[in-house]
Amino acid sequence: MARKPQKKRPQYYDSQLQPSSQLQAFGTVPVSGHTVALVFRLSRPRTWTFPAASFLLGYVLTAGWNITQLGIGLIIASFVTAATNIVNAYADRKEDVVNQPRRVFWLDQMGQKATIGSIIVFYGFSAALSIYLGLAYMIVLAVGIFNSAFYSLPPLRFKAHPLSSLISFSGAVGLAFLAGTSVTGHVNVWNPVLWLVTYFMFTYGTVKNLPDYSGDKKAGTKTTATVFGNIRRAVKFTTIILISPYVFLVGLTITGFLPAIYYAELILTPLLIFILHNMWTARSSEGFEKMHTYGFFYAISFLLFTLVVSSPSLKSLGVVISAFLWTLLVSRIHIDSRIESRDWEHDSNSQRSGA
Repeated sequence: MARKPQKKRPQYYDSQLQPSSQLQAFGTVPVSGHTVALVFRLSRPRTWTFPAASFLLGYVLTAGWNITQLGIGLIIASFVTAATNIVNAYADRKEDVVNQPRRVFWLDQMGQKATIGSIIVFYGFSAALSIYLGLAYMIVLAVGIFNSAFYSLPPLRFKAHPLSSLISFSGAVGLAFLAGTSVTGHVNVWNPVLWLVTYFMFTYGTVKNLPDYSGDKKAGTKTTATVFGNIRRAVKFTTIILISPYVFLVGLTITGFLPAIYYAELILTPLLIFILHNMWTARSSEGFEKMHTYGFFYAISFLLFTLVVSSPSLKSLGVVISAFLWTLLVSRIHIDSRIESRDWEHDSNSQRSGA
């Protein structure tokens, strides 16, 4: 009589294991042992595009195309975002043991000193470079670094509450835009383009919480998704929120705050429909993660298209092409620490179905 195969429990990353045990328990991990490579992966280079594009948008609208200032501003935007992502990974070990266990593994391979050291280097180098962009810029950057660090770190930990999480998350775009305008010495908080892109980022922040619904629920983490009793209700809420920036856009245009050319942004609505379709048809964390990847490119498209509409020129077109090439490159070679194919979930699902 054939023996009935025993059910196997899904194996999650145990942060207390020694590195050699980790490799045995976790399988083959495609990661370089070199600290610089690990820092680059954990800094999530594809996300640098958000603040970089927003800084460029704010700068171009107020100061034109000074290549030196633009270059310094883009480096700072990227480095502060890199530090933000490493701080977030460092502070989110509890959730990542379930949601992104490889990220915990890579952090342990780096070690605490190297992790904290990389954060200090990114923030410190950004602060030093900011001297070249003036006092107003330095003040905005200081606010940005504060928001960047305490998005994840206690005692403030903005991301611990859904509303403060979205406000802080939208600062990645809003504060970067203000930094761009501040290079001329003035911080213009009344710019309607600032309102539009910041509110767009505020709504987009709901998307990233859907793939982590299960892990965040287990960890007791409050997000815009886990406040709902099930993932379907969270999807309904996110759908409504994602549509609202276009209502806001039309409202700003009708009331004269934005010129009629901004109606051109409505051309992106088919992409939004595609994202919503993938959101509603997703049936697993991996499915939602793929939707999140599509949503990432959609969000980048909105910011970059806003740049083209605001400053139609060959330079703007060159920026759009460069931004997409960078994003596609780092996504294609899989150096982002947020894993789309959650193979530990896929394996455990296969075991359950075969049991």
